[in-house]
Amino acid sequence: MSTSTSNSKKMPQYGKFNFEECLQNFRVIVLNNINDIPRIKTSLITSGKLSTIEKTFVRPISWKIFLNVLPTNEKASLKVWLDETISQRKTVKKMIKNNTISKLKVDPLGGNKKSEKEDNSSGWEDFINQSETVKLIKSDIDKSVSEEKLLSEPYIKNMETTILTNFVKKNKKIEYKQGMNEVLALIIYAFYPYYVKSPNSKYTNDLIKNWVKNPADNAKDIYCFFHDENEFENDIYTVFENLMVKFGLSAFFEEDQEGKGNSYFNKRIRNIMNKKLSSVDRALYSHFQNQNLNFASAFQHWLKCLFKLQFPESDACVIWDYIFSHEAEVNSGMIVYIDYVLLAMIINVKYELTGRDNYGILQFLLTYPKVSPITNLLNLADKIAEELTVVHVEEPKTEEKKEETKEEEKEKDKDKEKEPEKEPEKTEEETTTTTSIPAFTNLFGNVNSNPLLLNPNLMVNPLLNANMPNLPNMPNLSGVTNLNDLNNNLILAMMMNNNSGNNNMGTTNVGTTNAGTTTKETTNNTGTKNANTIQPEINASSALNELRGLVSKYRHVINRDDKDRMETLLDIIDQKLESKY
Repeated sequence: MSTSTSNSKKMPQYGKFNFEECLQNFRVIVLNNINDIPRIKTSLITSGKLSTIEKTFVRPISWKIFLNVLPTNEKASLKVWLDETISQRKTVKKMIKNNTISKLKVDPLGGNKKSEKEDNSSGWEDFINQSETVKLIKSDIDKSVSEEKLLSEPYIKNMETTILTNFVKKNKKIEYKQGMNEVLALIIYAFYPYYVKSPNSKYTNDLIKNWVKNPADNAKDIYCFFHDENEFENDIYTVFENLMVKFGLSAFFEEDQEGKGNSYFNKRIRNIMNKKLSSVDRALYSHFQNQNLNFASAFQHWLKCLFKLQFPESDACVIWDYIFSHEAEVNSGMIVYIDYVLLAMIINVKYELTGRDNYGILQFLLTYPKVSPITNLLNLADKIAEELTVVHVEEPKTEEKKEETKEEEKEKDKDKEKEPEKEPEKTEEETTTTTSIPAFTNLFGNVNSNPLLLNPNLMVNPLLNANMPNLPNMPNLSGVTNLNDLNNNLILAMMMNNNSGNNNMGTTNVGTTNAGTTTKETTNNTGTKNANTIQPEINASSALNELRGLVSKYRHVINRDDKDRMETLLDIIDQKLESKY
């Protein structure tokens, strides 16, 4: 059923990179530093983050390092790399060879059937299921559209079928889903131009020892070993499996079994949108909410295939360089920079999205506009990553963790039955957009009509997600959503201080208080107590200093432009305070 492509049509030979150039870069970047593999990793991470891996002609080695196909710990060495690669190739080759019809123990027509138990153990039932999977895989591969001639080659299509069939057979808990073929196709596209015919048909122990002893003198043979086209299929399988299993990409394809939006993918996309997008661009997030946009439906084809369908293969490879290199550096276990690329793509077309309704947004997202050069998008992703603190969502759960979770839920349900009914607590997502900061909005009632406006459209909502502590002697109000409100309230505070003739704020009728507000019963000029008034223990000068501290302390969650404008605004108000007092 599933056979290796090594004995079928020969590997296409067009579109290969210049061998001498590849060899020279391999020699300089890898072999010259082979005694310091962590240094090689650091160098390649830098190249990936700067989108220059393609120019260095070392992408296969880079991805193998980033995806832990080749170890980079302290014990790693050229000898370890060679041994590990030989072992991986043997394992994959044996698996593919054994996954054939000829290995079945029974006659497909049932002539040798002895018992139900023996029949089940024969593998025939698995073969039937596998046959259905192969049909589905072949159908998806045939339907896949690419402008790259390589990916339409029969040799490559057969290879994709072989790899995907063996992958789901080996990893029984992972079910094949459409889109996995697209991920595999891009790995093939990325590695293919580097693989060449090796001068060695066998890699003996004596040959390996000689390479390890004199790597510089054997650079050509070592390069050809790591890029041997006879081992192309085996290498591609190992890289694909590491990405899907060890780095958890397969979790993106898990179905929402109960239909409650509890799959890993649904949780991940909610985290990206409700926490990160709402911090980066509150207006765009609100527009999505107003249009009742289903985030999972809108962005599943972006995330599951790692943006392969939105860009030409050459650009998608640069995006993967960027994502994998960052993951190799932060080691989050969840390929976290996927989030920042997705956010950059959304922000990049925000003006096209804000003018569309739900249907219009979904249609627009199906055909993403060309970005040239692609590094512009990655630079935007860098800026977004700088502004946001990395928010980890739970990693893909193993079956054991899922069982533990079910038991924990049962225990919680029992506890809830015993406890008296309470007001429902806000969910994490709800809390994200309502976290309050020290502000002045309700202190002076409705100030929207105040003519002293600096920048009404400048949102400072990143501050709302910073989980800031309540400051002593400051009202804890949540109404400030832009610099307009902040500016109005600070200026009004200054004016009221000036009118009151002292540095203490005058009393203001508000009617309601927010949690955390320091209030007092105050006495007016006639000595009568005003029971319904609030007197915050604050003056404009100290408030200004506190706000400066906040802007500085939480600068990592504030947009850079917003931060500059906020500091400018505070300087203006500071000057007004000095002129008044």
